[in-house]
Amino acid sequence: MNKTIFSILLLFVTQIFINQPSKAVEINCNSPVHKNKPRCKGENGKPKKEETTLDPETGLMVIEMESDIEWAEQNPKIPYNNIVKLTSSFDGSVDYAVFDRDYKKDFSNSYNIKEYTILTKWTADYVQAIYFVKENCSYFGCPNFISDEGNLSSPLEIKFKDKNFTLYGDDGRFTLPNDFINLVKNTKDYKGLAIRKNNRFVPMGEGTVEKLSQLYSKAIRKWEIPKISLNPSEVKNESSIKEIAGKSLPKVVTVKSSRGQGTGFFINNDGLLITNRHVIGSGTKGKIQIETATGAKLFANVIFVSREDDFAVLKTIGENYPSSIAICYSSYPVPGEEVIALGSPRGLTNTITRGIVSAFRRSGNFEGFATSGASLIQTDAAINPGNSGGPLLNSRGEVIGINTFARTTTGGTQGLNFAVSIIDILQQLNVERPDLSGIKDSSLNECGNITVY
Repeated sequence: MNKTIFSILLLFVTQIFINQPSKAVEINCNSPVHKNKPRCKGENGKPKKEETTLDPETGLMVIEMESDIEWAEQNPKIPYNNIVKLTSSFDGSVDYAVFDRDYKKDFSNSYNIKEYTILTKWTADYVQAIYFVKENCSYFGCPNFISDEGNLSSPLEIKFKDKNFTLYGDDGRFTLPNDFINLVKNTKDYKGLAIRKNNRFVPMGEGTVEKLSQLYSKAIRKWEIPKISLNPSEVKNESSIKEIAGKSLPKVVTVKSSRGQGTGFFINNDGLLITNRHVIGSGTKGKIQIETATGAKLFANVIFVSREDDFAVLKTIGENYPSSIAICYSSYPVPGEEVIALGSPRGLTNTITRGIVSAFRRSGNFEGFATSGASLIQTDAAINPGNSGGPLLNSRGEVIGINTFARTTTGGTQGLNFAVSIIDILQQLNVERPDLSGIKDSSLNECGNITVY
């Protein structure tokens, strides 16, 4: 009898919790209830003191920390609901971030209540997200045992207000689209930001959204478009993969920054090279290290960052740098063309992959990497982490696009790789076509380069 009554009461209480709307967990570290929680503890178990200072560069109140802090763990010693100024010891670059930790319990199984924790790092360029799952929770708490944890997988769905955004990325890091940035920047209502995990939306704290709104209003740098000139290149009408690789690889470099590693290539003989924005970030200060195919180490300054089409322009320091690679500036590719992707996937420099143009499409839902209406080249040539920013070449060795991302999914989808069209990038940079006066039309190919036999 007692067991029957207990079961009925348990079912009743379960239904009450199931029907309750989910909401972000706010922890006040000054409260006697929460002051001893791990996130509120400092060194040696003492209460954590978070001091904000005025950042002279942005006018924001920030907490200053090193960028290599261990934040992606169960109980990191990081400040939440604050703007954190992160300075890299690698290259001196500066980034601004807001950290958030939120929870949601799953009461669908009263015998095994689960708690999902989402830990996020939000910047002006990307969101990085990890999760922890605890099982056998009660209505009053959870054991310390974690049954599952890791990076949130691609694609990631986030929601703010009544708009959903589907983001693609690698290793738990996802580029944020400009539409999302502008929506948060201009909001006056800080409710409604959530991340989907296992078909459940986990809400973010209102304090996080408020700080992000301030961050996006003041910490995003505006860049002046540099003056860039191009010259037509000499290309063979028919070249083997071996010939293209031998000629092009010396003009492709590995780009290293506090963000990680990617690829870049030289577009003219003035020492200008292009890479992806998500390789170097949008607020980078200090020098970027680049490494040539021969292992020579050079440095470059960031002179332009595009938030629209995920690319950046770097200017090499000094005069000893590789020559430019041929650019296809006057003709879009067509499906079925053979293509070659060059880069440094996972740090493996001088890597070549081969495929075809699978489709030529508008960006559509990929606004984290390109503006709506921008041209994307879909290819089955492998593009892996580290390939980002490298050139996608046609069968003559001319750049037709910048390798940008692979549409990876939890189901392991293969062969869905994308490059932003080089023509769209040149148009955004207001690059004029080379002066072709004095060159016979018969010697020019459809890309605007000079054919040699």
